[in-house]
Amino acid sequence: MSAATAGGHRTGDPGTRFDQLLEQVWDRGWEPLDLHRLLVRDGDPVATSLLGDLVAANLARYSAVTVEDRWHTQVEEIGASVWWGPADDPVAARADRAKGGWAAVSKAGIRLERTMLLLPQIERLSARPGSARPHSAPGPDVDQRLLTKVRMMLAKAEATTFPAEAETFTAAAQKLMSRHSIDRAMLDQSSGRGDGATAIRLGVDRPYESARFQLISTIARANRCTAVWQKGLGFSTVVGFPTDLRAVELLFTSLMVQATAAMTAQGSREDWSGRSRTRSFRNSFLTAYAVRIGERLDAAAREAQVESESQWGDDPGPSGPGGEGRSDRTALVRVLAQRDQEVEDAVAQRFPRLRHTRSRATFDEEGWSSGTSAADRADLGAPGRLGRTGN
Repeated sequence: MSAATAGGHRTGDPGTRFDQLLEQVWDRGWEPLDLHRLLVRDGDPVATSLLGDLVAANLARYSAVTVEDRWHTQVEEIGASVWWGPADDPVAARADRAKGGWAAVSKAGIRLERTMLLLPQIERLSARPGSARPHSAPGPDVDQRLLTKVRMMLAKAEATTFPAEAETFTAAAQKLMSRHSIDRAMLDQSSGRGDGATAIRLGVDRPYESARFQLISTIARANRCTAVWQKGLGFSTVVGFPTDLRAVELLFTSLMVQATAAMTAQGSREDWSGRSRTRSFRNSFLTAYAVRIGERLDAAAREAQVESESQWGDDPGPSGPGGEGRSDRTALVRVLAQRDQEVEDAVAQRFPRLRHTRSRATFDEEGWSSGTSAADRADLGAPGRLGRTGN
């Protein structure tokens, strides 16, 4: 850090130095939540708090209309804000509040500075602060009332101790999201509008990163998205249409809660010699869980599309007597195929050097069996419940 201590007095303006570093980081495609995830992995709460202060100070310098809403949402999500006085430096303000004072903040600042200097270029998902324009901000992807209802349903599914009740809540939430996704796709097609394929980043936490990413990937595939793992950076980029990305995000969060609860309830494991095999057991548990969830979601998605095609075909269409709805059914198939191709093209554009690798995770037979059983008990509902439903 550029500041120094002498007789207990601080000198220099470290906040300015960090502000310059953040500008460079934004130019490399990073966003606030990406940095936060990376710092959390290091387990330094002072560095994490300091980062939040610096990000909040940086964004406060820009006019609100030149910063996309997603950036402000991420700042709120990491719990950051400008809480110090207008004449104060954020680093000095954090030192006055942090346990360990300036020494702790100085140490955290050195780690933070080193981290930001070494960050690689990554795929840009949105306009950097100061360059956003009204036309560049994405349109509303999900009706907020529907989103609130879905979140309430998933929260109840995770909280209840009755499997049947949890299944009812989760099934209803997925049906709502799926119906909205199909309707939005057809509306965008007919109006000639829509935001096109975009991307989000989801955290891939330690431990068992490979198994966690596999769960993200299987959920993404079932929702017509593609997931790419930036190994070592703590996140996965998921490419798809906004409504589908929202479904992936909500479903991954809910299923990860359920999987973690089921896994920890199994307790620890030892081999015949008394050595711990808990890590191997849990990694196999989560991997098997992801594989089985993927099978169930894929089957549900296939049946959902068949049901949707049939139901669109039953709607009155412009084709006249004897052919009602045929053009609607054909249009739905064509629209979904076009969206699949657009997602594929967006992945190729964002990741021109994408590589496919096989997992080398340690296999534990009991963990695999337990994970498969937990996935079978997960609250996904009957096959086809992702389909479009009538009122």
